[in-house]
Amino acid sequence: MAHSHQSHLLSKAAAALHSSSVVVVFFIYWLGTGEATETVLHNVKSFQCEIVASAVFPEIILANEDPTVVQDVPVALGGISDITIEKSVTDSGQFVIRLLTDRGPSRKIETARGKQRVFLNPAFVPTVLVFDISECSHHKSGGEVKQLRAELQCQFSLQSPSGKVITGRSNGLEGDDSISNPSGEGLVVPDVNGIDPEGCILNADGTFWLSEEYRPSLLCCESDGTVIKRFIPAGVKLSESDIKVIDNLPAHYANRRPNRGFESLAVSSDESTIWALMQSPFNDQAAERSGNVRLLGFDVEKEKPMYEYIYRLGDPTAVDFITGGVVPDDGKLCAMVSIGPKNLLVLEQSDDGDAKIYRCKLGGATNVLGDIRKIDQVRDLVQAGVRPIKKTLVADLASLLPSFALDITAGQWQPEVGEQVAGLKLEGLAVLDNKHVILVNDNDFNVDSLFDENEVKRRSCMWVLS
Repeated sequence: MAHSHQSHLLSKAAAALHSSSVVVVFFIYWLGTGEATETVLHNVKSFQCEIVASAVFPEIILANEDPTVVQDVPVALGGISDITIEKSVTDSGQFVIRLLTDRGPSRKIETARGKQRVFLNPAFVPTVLVFDISECSHHKSGGEVKQLRAELQCQFSLQSPSGKVITGRSNGLEGDDSISNPSGEGLVVPDVNGIDPEGCILNADGTFWLSEEYRPSLLCCESDGTVIKRFIPAGVKLSESDIKVIDNLPAHYANRRPNRGFESLAVSSDESTIWALMQSPFNDQAAERSGNVRLLGFDVEKEKPMYEYIYRLGDPTAVDFITGGVVPDDGKLCAMVSIGPKNLLVLEQSDDGDAKIYRCKLGGATNVLGDIRKIDQVRDLVQAGVRPIKKTLVADLASLLPSFALDITAGQWQPEVGEQVAGLKLEGLAVLDNKHVILVNDNDFNVDSLFDENEVKRRSCMWVLS
């Protein structure tokens, strides 16, 4: 079987609305032996990092303002949900990246119908963008970060086999948000094929897979963006879709918290297994207190799930981590990448200001696929006979969060010493080579600053750890 595009790269060694569309890219340099492979991560407890390069993406309008739509706004590059490497870095520092946006800018407002989510530009659709990245300066002097040049190579939207453009609108099923137009005066038509994409993996032949949050679901895509198959939880029906829909994912995934579905995606080196990670515990208070999050292993050839493991949020070195759990405030898993057979890097964040990258070993974890017990609510996993994913801290980003905040806000937020820095929404993670990884953030299309003059505008950025 062919090796995945991302794993092949690893073996060879991420704006806003129209008024603010800058995206900054950084690299994470792993110190010590400088390797980002299974062997190195096995022997090293944690790494230090530094920002070694940055880039500013050109302003790209993804959806123009429609003067016929009341309160419609233009949308520039932002809302980045994931990043993948298309071509590995050359000796001259050139490489190619792929960015994925989410469903688009939205917010909730009070209407005559009560609290309502509105799409600020109903014409916006989830978009894939490919950038060439090249070095502008070849030498780092005086501690300055290298500046990179980002040039758009291409961009495309997603479509169904019949050519229908796939939007970011919800599917119109029971439990889905009804979505209004920008003024909140009327509802937009649901899209049975609509998705809120969050994760992406790229295969060697150019085909790719996406994960999304609505159902949640996994989507198999041709290289041109045609979605040919959509895998959803058992019992969910999308009968009017012209995409081949297969409802064979475990039914309990439909119990996800609102906007907390399949957040991250990774693929094994031989492209045989897709790993899909939920962002948070299921929509249940007991599950949230336990900190148990599901990781699904999907067999590509058999087109069905084969593995399901429990990832527990929090500090794995805590004495009662497995028997009781020390759950951070609103912990969430925001990005993931494969680094070897059943080995993953996972980015974990919380409202406590935590931002940590863990190396996760799946080999010794209990496969709970088919287990009908409510494991999500279990705090004492030992008593339940469930071994969670073994995770080891690779990088604690706490010391870098003030720098991240500084970059995201273009210097408008300068955290003081000891100030808690949270809410930066780091979302995309990719391995560039054996010394660098790329990390990006989601600026939510600067929706907050658009409607609140006290909110600073945010740029979409990516950092390097030191």
